[in-house]
Amino acid sequence: MRKALVRMAAVLMAGLVPFSAFQKTLRAESEQNDNSGKEIRTGTAHITGAMESNIYFGNYWQSVKSEDATDSNKEPVKWRVLANDGSLFVVSDKNLDCVEYNSSAETVTWENCSLRKWLNGKFLDKAFTTQEQGAVLESLVVNEDGAKGSEAGADTYDKVYLLSIYEVIDPELGFPTDWKAKGGTRVALNTEYTKSKRALTNPDMAGAWWLRTPGDAKNAANVFNAGNVFVRGGNVNNFIFAVRPAMNIDTSKVLFTSPAEGGKTSGAPGAEAMKEVSSYNGSDWKLTIKDDTRPVFEASISGSKTILIDGAVKLKYQGASAGANEYVSAMIEDTEGNILYYGNIVDNTSSDAADSGKAALKIPADLTPGNYKIKVFSEQCNGDFKTDLASNIVTLDITISKYKTAERNLCIGIGAAIAAAGAVTVILIRNRKKKVS
Repeated sequence: MRKALVRMAAVLMAGLVPFSAFQKTLRAESEQNDNSGKEIRTGTAHITGAMESNIYFGNYWQSVKSEDATDSNKEPVKWRVLANDGSLFVVSDKNLDCVEYNSSAETVTWENCSLRKWLNGKFLDKAFTTQEQGAVLESLVVNEDGAKGSEAGADTYDKVYLLSIYEVIDPELGFPTDWKAKGGTRVALNTEYTKSKRALTNPDMAGAWWLRTPGDAKNAANVFNAGNVFVRGGNVNNFIFAVRPAMNIDTSKVLFTSPAEGGKTSGAPGAEAMKEVSSYNGSDWKLTIKDDTRPVFEASISGSKTILIDGAVKLKYQGASAGANEYVSAMIEDTEGNILYYGNIVDNTSSDAADSGKAALKIPADLTPGNYKIKVFSEQCNGDFKTDLASNIVTLDITISKYKTAERNLCIGIGAAIAAAGAVTVILIRNRKKKVS
């Protein structure tokens, strides 16, 4: 049935009827936006598909020429979110490299081409840390026959792959439905690095990029610099076509998100580090992902869980990681799950910092009395546009009292005075009774 539908799609792409009439076999839908409006948000439900949202994830050479490339001059990679339907289906914003579809001129499918091996080997290792690789899903890639009937071969399982001719005409993914249309979201710019590797590049830096769908014999489909789709394709061993990777990110690995630039703001590490989380209506995000290589993090409250409005939460913790950019951090969350405050309450940036200890978190003065949750975790904060790593998150319940310390002490003093006066009154009454008797 799937192959029959694909053949129907090929006919439709030939221009007989609009492609929108075809019921696609590879369909993605975005999750509902939670609309909380906060800079820091739990999970990824607010990230929308159809290229309405972008994320930064991984690092790769971009502004340097190939001969100048070193591990130290990689830059954060921006990805357009095509769909959010249980995973983040993304494609790179720019063409990241220039590599032939296959190392030799032959009729070849995506399953057997050398570019697939390169993407899931060298590119994967160079672009992502071990922890980031752990958040990239191994996806079932449905390989559909070409628009002119070329055989696609078997479906594959890949972490990184290329888009197909059918995906780049899918409006639900944010693309124009007309495969001949120029301009729009199919246009992708080459990086300076890609251009330096002899990729075909327009004066405005737009480049042509490979698709995984086979074209004519010894060809693979591609998108031209102008954004129109060439279903017959170019020679598979041609060096002028760029690589625009796609992949699926496991949303269960994403603990929370923040604006790609300036989104996680803390005061000086310590008890008064907590900063109010502002509103954000932008579309560029970075991720804080769970690092499964870290020890299990544990935290508990020392003493009362009812905290005075000008007081501090006293904590004990263990399992914190130490080293560059490492902190024990905390967030204050309201009963509706909105993150209100964030801060680095312990500085663990020294390589010999303790993995356990005590910490304090001063209650912000403008926090309304009531019930809240404190979320405590060990994290590596890597800066703007870069993925942050974190341990498991420990959630602790607290109640903020309506009293300040001075008000409580006054109440205690008045209560003690009333009690003392009452005791004196009782004694006087007893003495009077004794005299009368």
